[in-house]
Amino acid sequence: MNNKDNQNMITIKIQGTDFTYNGETHYEKDGHIYCKTCNERIDGKAIPMLNKPMIFRISCKCDRNRAEQEKLREKLMAQDRLRDNCFISRNQKVYTFENADEYTDKDIIRKAKNYVKHFEEMRKDNVGLLLYGSVGSGKTYLACAIVNSIITEYSYAVKMRNFAQILNDLQKGGFNLDRNEYIEQITNPILLILDDFGIERNTEYALEQIYNVINARYLKARPTIITTNLNFKDIEKEQEDIMLGRIYSRIIEMCLPLRVIGLDRRKIQSKEKLKKAQNLIDE
Repeated sequence: MNNKDNQNMITIKIQGTDFTYNGETHYEKDGHIYCKTCNERIDGKAIPMLNKPMIFRISCKCDRNRAEQEKLREKLMAQDRLRDNCFISRNQKVYTFENADEYTDKDIIRKAKNYVKHFEEMRKDNVGLLLYGSVGSGKTYLACAIVNSIITEYSYAVKMRNFAQILNDLQKGGFNLDRNEYIEQITNPILLILDDFGIERNTEYALEQIYNVINARYLKARPTIITTNLNFKDIEKEQEDIMLGRIYSRIIEMCLPLRVIGLDRRKIQSKEKLKKAQNLIDE
């Protein structure tokens, strides 16, 4: 309490008991104290204490509104931290269903929204998504939109990585990295997004680590969303490589396949950028 507040403090007797209030923000009427903004009473009933009765301040509408606003502010800050911990790129924090471009398939957006809507049931049954489609069709954007919506709706911890990043971390860590602890950190969140599955090199070491991550999610019974340029039929029918077959089998068991159809945004954006540059130099 600052000096100005001290100067405005007034003490009166209510039911024979001292009660102090701020005369700048509250007023006295008929022996009780009220908020000048919402006009709700702030003095409670006298409560017997050891030496003498005391009257405690009760919340008015303004107090409750401030508390709700503070609660909302803290919730939004916590959700922002969840997004910081989830994404590598800050741009992905604004990938939402609402911001989706005109090239995005409306039906796939509807299905993705329904996944978020029923996420508690999906989580309980350990059902993730396999978002597959051609390059630039919007799979990563869709996965990020799902993540942002789940964080907004449920405030759950989510992690988004691709296997190239995971393998790079494991290799860079060398002997100083506890691989089991690293895999545990990656696979522990409520929801895990594995982006661009299939772009990593299919070495024996890489496939082993990929299986470790996916199998850890399976054992934890926590949903995983995977994006890939691979054709789902190829995933279903893999027979040549035993390790790939084990990985694909886990994915099919855990993830509902959704084909993402769309124009190659990268080509479209590249053409638009080059056209703009051409117009500038042709002036």
